[in-house]
Amino acid sequence: MKLSKKEWLVVLTLIIICFTIDPVYAGPGGTVAKAFFRTWWGKLILILLTVIFLPLIIYMRLIEYRKAREIKKILSQLSKEHKTFHWLQLQKEFHNIIRRVYQAWQEEDLSQVKQYVNHWYWQNQQEVYLDRWKKENLQNISRLKDITKVRPLYLEISEEPNFENSRIAIAITVVAEDYLIDRETQKVVEGKKGYDELDYVWFLEYSEGQWLLDDIQEGSMALEIAKMPNEVPEYLVAKA
Repeated sequence: MKLSKKEWLVVLTLIIICFTIDPVYAGPGGTVAKAFFRTWWGKLILILLTVIFLPLIIYMRLIEYRKAREIKKILSQLSKEHKTFHWLQLQKEFHNIIRRVYQAWQEEDLSQVKQYVNHWYWQNQQEVYLDRWKKENLQNISRLKDITKVRPLYLEISEEPNFENSRIAIAITVVAEDYLIDRETQKVVEGKKGYDELDYVWFLEYSEGQWLLDDIQEGSMALEIAKMPNEVPEYLVAKA
C-alpha cells in the first residue's frame, strides 16, 4: 500500500514526536502528558517543527474545521426532534463532564463521577491507574485551569429509540497540569509542575438520556478520527 505525500508527512511527524518527547503517565484516562516541550530545548524544537510542518498543520486544521461544521449541521437537524442534541447544549454538557472528571482525578476517586462516565471507564481507570499509583505511593496531581476548545470530530447516530447508544468524538484543548509526586517526599517523579495546553480526543456515548465518557485518546489521533465518515441516518445527511 502506497502512502500519499500528506500521509507520509503525518507519519514523519509522529515519528519525530515519539523520539523527542519523554512520556508522562498522568491525567484523566492515564493519557500521556508531554513535558519535553516545556523545556527550553523543547520549545525551540516545537518552533522549528511548527515552521517546517506549517502546511501540514493548516491541512489538519482545515479537515477538522470542515468536519466540525458538517457535524453541527447534522446536530442542528437532529435537535428539531431531540432538543438535547443541539450543539450549544452538548457543548455545555461536555464542559461540565470535563471539569467534573478532572476534579475526580485530582481527588483520586472516580466514584464521584459515576453518573458522567460509563462503567468500563470508571472501573478501568480507577483500578489500572489511580489505585495502582496509590499502591506505589504516588499521587496524581491533575489540575484543570481552563477549557479552550471543544470541537466535534466524529458522530454516530443510532436508529434505536431516543437515539440510544449514539456516540460522538470531540477534540478538546485544556490548560492543565498533570504530574505524579511521591506522597512522602512530595518530589515530582513523573512530569513537570506548571500549566500547559494539552490536546485530547474524548469519546462519549448516549445512554438513557445522558452523555457518558467512554474513552480518552491523545490529540495526535484527531486527524485520523476527523477523516472517518460519520454514521448517521440518511435523512439527516440529506437535510444537512
